[in-house]
Amino acid sequence: MTETPVALPYAPSAARQPSRLASLDVFRGITIAGMILVNNPGSWSHVYAPLRHANWNGWTPTDLVFPFFVFIVGVAMTFSFDRRIAAGAGRLGLFEQVIRRTVILFVLGMILNGYLTCFPTWAALAKPAGWKIMGPFVAVVVGLALMFADQGPFCWPYGTWPAVRKATGWLLTISAIAVFAICFDAFRESSIRVPGVLQRIALCYFFTSIIVMYAGLRGRVIWTAVLVLGYWALLKYVLPPNDFRPEQLVAERPEGLLHEWVDIRLFHLENHVYSERPDPEGVLSTIPAIATCLLGVLAGNWLHHNRDKRETAAGLFLAGSAAMAIGYFMNYDVPINKKIWTSSYLVFTAGLALQFLAVCYWLVDVKGYRRWAWPFLVFGTNAIAVYFVSGIVGRLIVSCKWPQTDGSETNLRTWIYQTLFASWASPFNASLLLALVYVLIWLLLTVPLYRRRIFIRI
Repeated sequence: MTETPVALPYAPSAARQPSRLASLDVFRGITIAGMILVNNPGSWSHVYAPLRHANWNGWTPTDLVFPFFVFIVGVAMTFSFDRRIAAGAGRLGLFEQVIRRTVILFVLGMILNGYLTCFPTWAALAKPAGWKIMGPFVAVVVGLALMFADQGPFCWPYGTWPAVRKATGWLLTISAIAVFAICFDAFRESSIRVPGVLQRIALCYFFTSIIVMYAGLRGRVIWTAVLVLGYWALLKYVLPPNDFRPEQLVAERPEGLLHEWVDIRLFHLENHVYSERPDPEGVLSTIPAIATCLLGVLAGNWLHHNRDKRETAAGLFLAGSAAMAIGYFMNYDVPINKKIWTSSYLVFTAGLALQFLAVCYWLVDVKGYRRWAWPFLVFGTNAIAVYFVSGIVGRLIVSCKWPQTDGSETNLRTWIYQTLFASWASPFNASLLLALVYVLIWLLLTVPLYRRRIFIRI
């Protein structure tokens, strides 16, 4: 039985719009390159200030990377939904894909967070204890990929191999859930952090998708305003119980008390959140991140309008300028703060993202200047895959022990930093050079995928 396509509120016509925007891929690629760069210095003790996060209030260029990517998720959503509608998908089909992508992104984030916890050394890969936790995560990703390989999860495909893929996908997914439930005590006793970058992206994608599917343009604007103003009021007027007063937060970061209280109440054990408190990807600060994603959707709606490209670029840039000014003005009441994603930070970084997108759109799609952007286009077409695999390899390098000449051991990353870079460059330059080389390596590894038009879609 074929599902009847259902037009979404204010869904643009796919016939009038490209299914992929080159400038958006470039913007995404620049952001992913930035993510890899700031996450992989040679030494965390020697990092230039712009490549560090702000300690608390204020911002650095590094603090723009994450909100830029969340914003891009919203922009890209308008194009991906449009493409699926043009292919005949209805609301149920879209919802199935949203669930699949949300779960895969969230579980990939759990794998990234849990890898070093479960496999601190290469030898630990052969031990079953770690696989009790990581095995179900890996199995559910593979299972969901197989379930959706041919048709929706509840449609039985024709042909032997499609049927085998579908059955295997269901078996892996159900088995993963069962094993995780049986071994839940092992997960609960572990120190795997539950919040994370990919987990936040997954939640932003899910809730924004629901709003996009059921709200028109006016509804999306209202939802954005409610989240921005509601979160501002929440931080300003709501406090945790009086008996909740962690000394460090009370002394240094009192604005994060409510975030810490929510995370501790939700996850019960402190070892499931980040060591730096409050957790920068905690539950409460995900609310304004959803608004960042919605602002990306509104930018995508603007890009879909059938108008002159120069007018489109100018509109994006002017809107970005207005948002930056508003965010900077809000900073006087609620400081710009990435760690708890304050409303001023939300609006200010969305304004910068709009301006950055406008510049990329003007250069790539209006003026046709693409040679400079080719490396970022390579990264941008396989962004999540590159981020995830580079993160896993980065953790492998840290977990790999390397013998020193004096008989002691260090990790492989430190050895590479000290031997290949710090031996001839200053510590800060050596740390930066290692990070740049790491980005370049992943660019070279991704080029063959781009040349063969292999785009790994999550």
